Amino acid sequence: MSHPLPYPEERAVQEQAPAPQPAPPPPAVARAAVPIARTPVAPAVTSAPLATPSPLTHPPDQPGGPPPGPDGDRPRDRTGPSGQTSRLRIGWHTVPRSGLRRVTALPPSSAGLLLGRDQQQVPVPLRLFTPEPVRVALIGGVWAAQLLIFRAFSVGVRVVVVTTEPRAWAGFGERATGQQNRLTVVAGEAGGPYGGTAQTPLLTVYDLGVSGPMTSPPLGPWHTQLTILRQLDRPGVAAVQEAGLVVLQRLGGDEAALASSALRLRPQSGQLLQSMNDDMMALIGDGDDRYVFLDQTGIEQQYVGPPRR
Repeated sequence: MSHPLPYPEERAVQEQAPAPQPAPPPPAVARAAVPIARTPVAPAVTSAPLATPSPLTHPPDQPGGPPPGPDGDRPRDRTGPSGQTSRLRIGWHTVPRSGLRRVTALPPSSAGLLLGRDQQQVPVPLRLFTPEPVRVALIGGVWAAQLLIFRAFSVGVRVVVVTTEPRAWAGFGERATGQQNRLTVVAGEAGGPYGGTAQTPLLTVYDLGVSGPMTSPPLGPWHTQLTILRQLDRPGVAAVQEAGLVVLQRLGGDEAALASSALRLRPQSGQLLQSMNDDMMALIGDGDDRYVFLDQTGIEQQYVGPPRR
């Protein structure tokens, strides 16, 4: 039995009507659906073969890291109980050839108080304190003597100054060391003690103008005698010849001739003694004759002053 088709207006109304929506489930049903949605889904079983796992490999070398081993792989770490200590990797501390070309080595030098550097920038030591007594003559001014003493304070020396001009030494020891017992000024002949120790050497300084002491005082172990000749003249030749080391500032013509004769220097040395700069000294004895740049520091200039004679 055939049904009559609706009129065009009724068919249009039916096409525009929205489709009915299902009713929302009750709250209890919605809450029960949540755990079901979180249940993991098992993977589908397929007939494809399983992939073969690739072997573990180390990460590629990073710049600055340890070098690879002989077989191209990194050496395995050997860790301690904390898991943070690795073994020493041979080759980490190598130096490239370009760096080796810049490495230089200075020739060995004997131990002693640093006097300065020669023209080749090699350190020149002054052997002032030894287990055996040492006698040194300084042809120069009080400034040069105080510079040597200032440097000797660093090794714990105790100083006794015998002088005819106490004002030139007043307060020097206290300013340089902050102590009152490191330097003693005496206006007459020095009495004992006549020896020091390796920890506290003794330095006796004779500042008597143009001559040394009238009699040579006895010296014990770790005891050094420094005789200052403010100007070299005939009375001071004996002190120069008696000394094992002679330190000289720039000399005048007559002084250079007298020093060359007393020390049996070559003619060229006599000329060099007259042409040294204010910040230089000559060291005669203890090997070859050396002409030294003093390399005075800012602290030394503060406590001793600029170079002068």
